[in-house]
Order: sequence, then structure tokens, then C-alpha cells
Amino acid sequence: MPHLLSIISDQAVPNLLFIKQFEKEDSQYFFVTTKEMEGKQTTDHLIAALKLPEHKCHKILIDANDALLIFEQLKAFPFPKEASYLVNITGGNKLMSQMVFQHFLDFEAMMYYAPIGSDQYQVLYPEVGQVPKSQTIKTSLDDYLRAYGYLAESSLEYYEGRPSPKILMQQVLQKGHPGKVYAIAKATDHDYKLLDKNYLMGEWFEMYCYDYFRKAFELDESQIACSVGVKRADSHTPFDHDNEFDLMFVHRNDLYVFECKVFPSGNAKMDRISKPLFKLASLTQQFGLKCKKYLAVLGSFSQDPKSLQQLENLRQNLGISKILDIDAFMLHSGKDILREDMNFKINQLLEKFNG
Repeated sequence: MPHLLSIISDQAVPNLLFIKQFEKEDSQYFFVTTKEMEGKQTTDHLIAALKLPEHKCHKILIDANDALLIFEQLKAFPFPKEASYLVNITGGNKLMSQMVFQHFLDFEAMMYYAPIGSDQYQVLYPEVGQVPKSQTIKTSLDDYLRAYGYLAESSLEYYEGRPSPKILMQQVLQKGHPGKVYAIAKATDHDYKLLDKNYLMGEWFEMYCYDYFRKAFELDESQIACSVGVKRADSHTPFDHDNEFDLMFVHRNDLYVFECKVFPSGNAKMDRISKPLFKLASLTQQFGLKCKKYLAVLGSFSQDPKSLQQLENLRQNLGISKILDIDAFMLHSGKDILREDMNFKINQLLEKFNG
């Protein structure tokens, strides 16, 4: 019956997955943390996401930048000597992880490190080796957000208006522009006041992307939502949510965030495209290093090389994974739409022009 020890940092997912994989019914949970992390309630958010019983959770507050003091603080904490420990040294800074490693050399312990993007835990002690990360752990969207201190306060349930999202997308792809689709074009008229105006102006595209990615990645309903209203768990604002994202889902324990936009008139100008890009970049900073950001946009872009290069530079500088345009939905199917490697893009273009 091993106890689990984690070093707390801004990156919640490595500790979340470690505990989910290795916890046992009688495990106790130890969290090495700092004043900075406690000021952000980082440990509490992780405990809440894992739904751990409070009486089994123990915090060890240390100074992150003083090796001698860390040594004394760890030594002073009454870790049960007779117990065995699984120690995750992935979090914190190098000094913290090294001092925790050194401290637990005097215990019956196994030391783990979880490289980003790897399917293996690196075992560093008592023998060097590897342990596969469990592929059966599926993190819900609520649990992922909760681990980072956020709540999904609301979301729009999937529904099909008329025409259905699938039919509208087929018409957009066939005609090459949303403004050429009658149902969408009529809704842009200032005098159009029917209740389906929001649906036709763009809500349908969120629904289409929801259904597309739910099927492509074989997601449970708990792992995906559209029009997600997100609020900090400790927020005291009177509003239902602080921010809203068009589409969010969790796949293989990584978070994917989308802005879905429909531009039914003319070419989409740079300022209209840049706004959702800046929103994605600024509002997802607290969702972890593995948060992947996408802009899905239906409309035509300026073909001016200077403007296109400016857009590409902005995308890269803001850390946006990819912009999905009409061509992307025409050329790709399933998960392939999110692939970014150059050889794949070239082959897809050859198929388009040779088909």
C-alpha cells in the first residue's frame, strides 16, 4: 500500500494522471508545495479535481530556492517511516525535485519522472527503468478544468436546427463561401428577426465542430462541450462565467480549445481574424503547457501574400496550433484535420489537384 507524493507546480495534469494511475484504496497523499502555489490554491484545486478525502491529504510547505532550508523542512515533516512511497518529481523547480529525491533515499520509495509527450514514466530509483503510462485513464473536461482552478459553469447542449449543421456545412463546402448559402445569407439581413438568427449566423458551426470532433476522437460526452462558460473556482464576480469558449474537449488528457467563426460577407479582414486569435492566446494561458489552440473559420481570406504571411506570423507568435479554413474541411477527414506535418499537407494538396 504505497503513499503518493507529488511536487506542486502550475502544471496540474502530470500530478493528476500520476495519482489516478497509482493510487490505492489505503493511499495517503503528500503534496510538497510553496507559498506561491498555496496563494493560487493550486494544491486545493488538484485535490478537488481528484475528489480526494481531505483527511488523507497532507501539505509540506517548503522554500523553493533554499536547498538547506528545503532539507530541514522535509526532515521536520513526520512522514511515516514504515510506509512505502511512490514519488513524482516531475513538478516544481530543479532544486525542489533534487531535494525531494535526496530526502526519500532514506525511505522505501520509487522515484518517477513524467516527460511531456512520452507514453512512459521514467523510473529513476531504486533502479532505472520505465513504466507505461496508463492509456485507460480518461480525464473529463470538468476534471481537467477543475485541476487548473476553473469551473465549466455552462455549456450549450448539442442540437440541430434547420437546415442541420451537416447540411449547412455541405452547402458551404459545395459553394465555397458561407455567404453563398441562402439560409446563412438571409440571416445576415438586418431585418431578419426570427429566433434562428443566432443559429444560422454561426451557432450551427459550433454544433458541427462539436459533432465532428466528438466522432473523430471517439469522445465521451463528458470530454467535450461547446459554448463553454468558464469561471475561476475562487471567483466572486456576479456573472455566470468570466469567459466563454466556442468548443473545448479533452483527448488523451490534453486540452483542445477552439474558436469557431463564420464570416458570411466578403474577405475576412485581418482585424476580424486576429481578435479570436488573441482571445485564444490570452485566455488559455492558465490551462497548462499541453493546451492546444485552434481557430476554425469559414469565409475567404485575402490572398495578398503580405497579409497571409502576417497572419501566419501572428499564429506562430501566439502559439496557435492551426487555423482550420474551408480548404481544411474539404481536404481532410477525421483526426487528420489537426495534423500539421508538411509531408501530409503536400500529399493532401496533390490529391486535391490530381483528383
